[in-house]
Parts: sequence; C-alpha cells; structure tokens
Amino acid sequence: MIATAYSTDFDTLLPALEAWVTQAEREAAQIYRQLPRQQQYLAGRGLLRRLVCETWHCAAGAVSITRQENGAPLLTVGGNVWQCSISHTKGAVLVAASPEFVVGVDVELIKPRKRLADLVSQYQHGFFADVNAENWSQFYQRWTLAEAVTKAEQGLLLNTLKRPVANYGQQAVHQCEQQFMFCCYSAKCNKITLNKAIF
Repeated sequence: MIATAYSTDFDTLLPALEAWVTQAEREAAQIYRQLPRQQQYLAGRGLLRRLVCETWHCAAGAVSITRQENGAPLLTVGGNVWQCSISHTKGAVLVAASPEFVVGVDVELIKPRKRLADLVSQYQHGFFADVNAENWSQFYQRWTLAEAVTKAEQGLLLNTLKRPVANYGQQAVHQCEQQFMFCCYSAKCNKITLNKAIF
C-alpha cells in the first residue's frame, strides 16, 4: 500500500499540522531564509508524519523524518526504514509513504518556462517523445513524471530525461488541481490514488 496526501491551501494546512511537526524540524526550517520555503519544509514533514500516523495507526513519536546524504527524506517508523517521498512548491505540497513500495512524487506550478520548448526538443527522443511544447498540461504531466521517477530511483534527472518514457506513465497517477500538477510514481504498486488533505 502507498498512502498519499496533498494540499494547495497552506493557510489551513500549516495550523492543522502544528502538533505534527517536531521542534528539531522547526529549527531545521530556519536554515531557509525565505518564509515560503520554511513553510514548504514544515508542511512536507508535518503532512508526512500525520499521513503515516493516521493511515497505519501509530504514535507520532514513533515516526522520524531525517535527511539522507543525497538530500532525500529518510522515514523510519518504530525503528524500521519505510519508503517515502516529499515534493513541494510555493503553495502546494505532496507526500507519499509505504512500508514496502518505493515511491516518488512531484508537484509543479503550471506556468510558462523560458526553456520549455528547448527541453522538449532536447529530449524528444527520450522522456519528452510525443510531447507538444505548446501544451503546458501535457508538458507538466511528463515533467512531474520524470521528477517522480528520478526520486523513486534516487537517480539523476538528466539521465531520466534521456530515457524513453516507455511504461513509466502506466505506473503513475497524475492530478491537476488549480494551477498545480501532481504526480505519484511507483514501479511495483499499481494501486495509487492522490488524496487531498482535508482538515
């Protein structure tokens, strides 16, 4: 099983997560100079902890979220390492966790990019095959998939983009809400739904 939660409403989300964020995480958030970045960090950790506790009925104190050497989050529950992924951008966050399945997530704000057409052209024989650079929704579906695959594999994004898209899309779920594109990918679990965090 893979559990997911996302939010596009930080005004409601952050106060609801107060009890789910540790003091160490509050202190760690201070390394970021800008308030939106601090909020994203706290939203990711708090929402992941709440998701794990409410889905698998465990105590908040049993859930530890630290950082691996490569920067990816490391989730331990009751001393056991679980699989997880966190993605955030200004105003949105998406988290996923599983005791068994490797997972990767990404959320992006759908907006024009200066290099969008260049990216599609550069990787048209790879991950962006059959993508229309003028179709932003299509571009961001493929971009978030590339990011989610890269996180799941703990690889390099440029290497992912060079590969054929193959069956990756069939192992992922996308959701577009407001101006955000969400994606969750897992090579092994084919039952994934994206769940909105409601408080």
